[in-house]
Formats: sequence, C-alpha cells, structure tokens
Amino acid sequence: MTTGTEHTEEIFEQLKDLYQEDPGEFESQRDQIIREAIESFPEESRKRAYGLQFTIDAQLSRYKDPIVRMNKMVEIFWEQFAVFQSAVSDPQQFCAQRQTAREPAEVIPFPDKKH
Repeated sequence: MTTGTEHTEEIFEQLKDLYQEDPGEFESQRDQIIREAIESFPEESRKRAYGLQFTIDAQLSRYKDPIVRMNKMVEIFWEQFAVFQSAVSDPQQFCAQRQTAREPAEVIPFPDKKH
C-alpha cells in the first residue's frame, strides 16, 4: 500500500521528467492538476481560489528560468505565511486593519448599447 507521501513523490518525479522532456505538456498537466484541486474545494471558495491562482500565475509569468520561478514561489509563500501568521496571532487587529485598508469602490454604469 502506498502512502500519500509516496504517491506525491511519484507524481513529482513524473512531472519533473515531463518538464525536462516536454515543457508544453508539463504546463498543460500542471494546469489540469490545479483546476482539479480547485474544483474539489467547496463551491463558495472556488472563485477566490481561481483568483489567487490567476495572481500567482501572473506573478510567475515574468520568470522563464525554473530556478528563478521556484525562488519567486518561495517568496510568495513566505509573504502569505506572514499574513496568515498575523491573522492567527491577533485576529481582531488583522480584521480591523483589513477593513480600514479597503477603499470604497465606485461602480461606473455602462450605457446600454442599442443596435
């Protein structure tokens, strides 16, 4: 019987080999794995998860070198971990800061297009 860790290591090895052999197919597989993971989330969390993934992909799209991309991913992780840590250590202050940091948005109505 394989454990979750062994299965993860097996998938990692397959993806590593795929990246070296066919980077385009690797990206396709990566996108599929991410989509499947997000689709497994509760429905009320999916929109936010897709938005976060879009942001991460946009940040990483600037970097073509795999090592530089990995370093950027680690940087993003630690930045978000610091945010998480501040939320856990003082949730009331964290929520208050987020509320005051929000700027009200103005909705701009678009004129109706009549053909």
